[in-house]
Amino acid sequence: MTDLSTNKSLIQKILKIGLPIAIQNFVGTLLNLIDNMMIGSRGEAALAAVSISNRIFFIMIITLFGVYSGIGIYTAQYWGKKDLKNIKKLMGMAFTIGLTLSTTFTLVTLLLPAELISIFSRDPEVIQKGTSYLSIAALTYIPVSLSFVFSYTSRSVHRTKIPMIASIVALSINTFLNYLFINGNWGMPELGVRGAAIATLTARLVELTLLMLIIYNSKDHPLAGKLKEFFGFSFAMFKRVLKTAFPVIINESAWVVGVSVYFIAYGFLGTAAIASAQVALTISDLIWAFLIGMGNATAVLVGNQLGANKIESAFSIAKRLVKMEFVVTLFLAVIYAAFGYLIAGLFGLTDETKDMATKCIYVTAAFIPIRQLGFVYIVGILRSGGDTRFCMFLDIGMVWFLGIPLAFLAVLVFKLPIYWAMAIINIEEVLKVVFARHRFLSKKWINVLVEHEDDH
Repeated sequence: MTDLSTNKSLIQKILKIGLPIAIQNFVGTLLNLIDNMMIGSRGEAALAAVSISNRIFFIMIITLFGVYSGIGIYTAQYWGKKDLKNIKKLMGMAFTIGLTLSTTFTLVTLLLPAELISIFSRDPEVIQKGTSYLSIAALTYIPVSLSFVFSYTSRSVHRTKIPMIASIVALSINTFLNYLFINGNWGMPELGVRGAAIATLTARLVELTLLMLIIYNSKDHPLAGKLKEFFGFSFAMFKRVLKTAFPVIINESAWVVGVSVYFIAYGFLGTAAIASAQVALTISDLIWAFLIGMGNATAVLVGNQLGANKIESAFSIAKRLVKMEFVVTLFLAVIYAAFGYLIAGLFGLTDETKDMATKCIYVTAAFIPIRQLGFVYIVGILRSGGDTRFCMFLDIGMVWFLGIPLAFLAVLVFKLPIYWAMAIINIEEVLKVVFARHRFLSKKWINVLVEHEDDH
């Protein structure tokens, strides 16, 4: 295994793994940003409708992230042992659970689109446009769940360039089709939000196809397995992996539903407030794309060290990476805040909504470093050591017992504007970091999960 004893070697390794992940995430986020900017030209109701629709997609994708990152704890440790046979079995588990979840989300969304949109907004125009968008966008859920298995497992085995290439191609297609269909350019029909949904669906299908073509046409690619290799896992192995992964699945599912409840609270402030919050969060997601890449790379490196039974090395690497990533995060947050007003002007908002969105951007920027610390401690370090139950209780507890009550107090009782509500909610992020750091320093999170495994 590569020597990671010096900061230079550690930075090189984190960039090798994390940068392609970051670029892939950045491209995917940019796809969503372009959607929002182009839709913004159709009015604030259209932007709010697509924002809410993407919130439903976000719930699904974070739930899948819980599944795949939970299983990925084992994948990273098996890669530390260079055990490809069991990695493919883990992929089979991911396919099985992912397809079940994405199919369920697809059916519910297609059958109850208006009911889902109305949870977040009472504006009839928003509900109508959101329903129109979801009737097509819901068809992306299943191909995305399949793409996500290949992409996430690629991270654990240090093959991150292929998912990055597929995402860049998908972004290009999505942008071009948005241009054609949203406002009816080049003689194409003017489809508005439906045009954006068609563009997104096409891009996601191309992304999955391209991923599979590249993987299965690459010489000796570790993920190019046959069906019998993917689904050759035993029930005993499935049960053992799920025991560790299940708290992560519950963690991410409960967390994403919880933060989506924030948007229900924002809905009481009106369509402009939802649009303002969405602008701030969409732009901050561009920064998060890089930070998540670094956090995921941390999880892979720490997991690899634990799989190779290098306990002290895993702790040392984790400690150094926390410091490095925090410095980078501070730098990015300052840049984001500095260009806040210019960024808000890209969405075709009214002057009042633009001012509101700018203030939301400043609040979001202020808390990005704190959120990054929470992410790297929980997802990048504690989970990689199998400490999934602690992470579950911490994440869920902070959102549901602190964040959500604060959101509704801010909006319904104190009747604060959207940007102050967003600031108050972030108190839960601060406390989360305090508890996660204490757990990290205790070393109680360290577990070697695959040391005595024999699933051949």
